[in-house]
Amino acid sequence: MENLINKDIYSRTVGGMVLQRLGISFLLKCNLFFFFFFFITQFIAGPAWSKDNLVIPGVFWLDYQFGRKSQAEVMAILDIEDAKIKKQTVICHLPNESQEINTSYGELGIRVDRDKIWLEASSVGRTGRWWQRLWTRWQVSRKGYQIPLYLKIDRNTAELKLKNLTRPWYIAPKDARLVIKPDDKAEIIPHEMGREVDCKAALTELERVINTEPGKSIYLSLAYRDLKPGKLKSDLENYNIKGLISRFSTQFNQQRINRTENIKLAAQALDYCFIAPGEVFSFNRAVGPRTRELGYNEADIILQNELVPGIGGGVCQVSTTLYNVVLRAELEVIERHPHSMTIPYVEPGLDATVVYEGKDFKFRNNTEGYLVLKTSVSGGNLSIKIFGRPDEKKRVYIKSQVEREIQPKTIYRDDPLVPKGQYVLEREGEPGCVVRVERHVYDEKGKWVRTDFISRDHYPPVDRVIKTCTDSSLLLPPG
Repeated sequence: MENLINKDIYSRTVGGMVLQRLGISFLLKCNLFFFFFFFITQFIAGPAWSKDNLVIPGVFWLDYQFGRKSQAEVMAILDIEDAKIKKQTVICHLPNESQEINTSYGELGIRVDRDKIWLEASSVGRTGRWWQRLWTRWQVSRKGYQIPLYLKIDRNTAELKLKNLTRPWYIAPKDARLVIKPDDKAEIIPHEMGREVDCKAALTELERVINTEPGKSIYLSLAYRDLKPGKLKSDLENYNIKGLISRFSTQFNQQRINRTENIKLAAQALDYCFIAPGEVFSFNRAVGPRTRELGYNEADIILQNELVPGIGGGVCQVSTTLYNVVLRAELEVIERHPHSMTIPYVEPGLDATVVYEGKDFKFRNNTEGYLVLKTSVSGGNLSIKIFGRPDEKKRVYIKSQVEREIQPKTIYRDDPLVPKGQYVLEREGEPGCVVRVERHVYDEKGKWVRTDFISRDHYPPVDRVIKTCTDSSLLLPPG
């Protein structure tokens, strides 16, 4: 009964009716049906090229047949064409310039996108349900499938190449500058705009062209873009620097070449340093480390009440000079350290020693406007000035007063080389002291306004050292 039912159902299908008219038996009909299905799956789908490592027949790229080829074979073809593509010309034209710049796809990092092409070639006929995959393979076998020429660009390579090619047309911007004249007048030199070829816009255009017309020679029109300087004239005008606030000078022996060079280096680092309102200025941060690599020489420094050779000797004279300018400008001192002994170029209590990554000299701009430092070194004279908005109604004087003097001790040091009963002066002693520093402020008529306590410093004495021999057993034998 079931066979009769199945036979009746099949006979109602189109295929069944056709075969019935042909007088073919039911069993033969079934065999023909399964043979036809087997033919589709085996010959149209293709048992060999349906494997995952081969492209199905009918897939093309340019003039190449990718069908029945493995990934290695496809990549070999792509490498050949990639070598040709890299030689394609790119002509760059600059606006308002008669000269053209020639380069190539390869120099700009334009390559055949091998991975994208292989991914598309290997996925044809391998997506969707089984009947969708069979239909796609049958259609590709009849009509073919053409993969586009996909290109890609290395933006970093292209941008670097374009910058190098267009470097002759680069104009650097110039910041506005504040110039202090010999008469202490401040003058603003206006800024100047710069320009460069807009490489990012050129890259965007390159990407568009290689995606719409891949593989062809490119005529690329370049454009300039303005470069804004870091400091505009209006910026300096807003600083409102009108004139001299305070100054101070110290003298040094310019015959001491190494020390003189150190002073010049440190002073140059401070020249035209701008200090914003509320900003804390650090001497060590502004001057930087004092090393041979940065040009500093060996000269005398003060270490434990003695003068010893050290790299950067003389820099403390610059920090000391700056300290005295700051005191006269009535700026807020944040950090300052006296030397371990008095120094010859300023009165006691008016010095400021510095050690990189150790002792620093810091002050705060407690005014409402910008300040700028101006330094000069000439003929054994170091001068530092602070410019801003001066208060012409005030006069400031700094007073250093020794409150107490401390006499040095005399120390006798045994030395077997000194004849018995004789004495040799090894070091002359220096008295120490306790010093009080005050700032006295007067108005424009000379009337006292106030007195500020600045510091009280203690300078220990430098002991006097005398060499002698007190033990006869240490004497050298005669002859």
